[in-house]
Amino acid sequence: MDKKNEHEEMDKMPIPQKKEDTTFADFVSKNKEIIYKTAQSNTVVNESGLTVIPKDDPWRDEKEWDEMYEDLKKQC
Repeated sequence: MDKKNEHEEMDKMPIPQKKEDTTFADFVSKNKEIIYKTAQSNTVVNESGLTVIPKDDPWRDEKEWDEMYEDLKKQC
């Protein structure tokens, strides 16, 4: 799915906060195909079909995870 179609699909989803009685589970149930397509289009897979994080992904530079890991190691 290209980015243009992805946004068109997302625009079709109702905003759950508009109805007070709509739960998150109801929202997901009603929109699971759109949510799945969006997640699929945002997921990078390698040639083996495994989900991977690209080397240029900004998430890889987040240091707080390293700090949290070190803190957890100290607790054990």
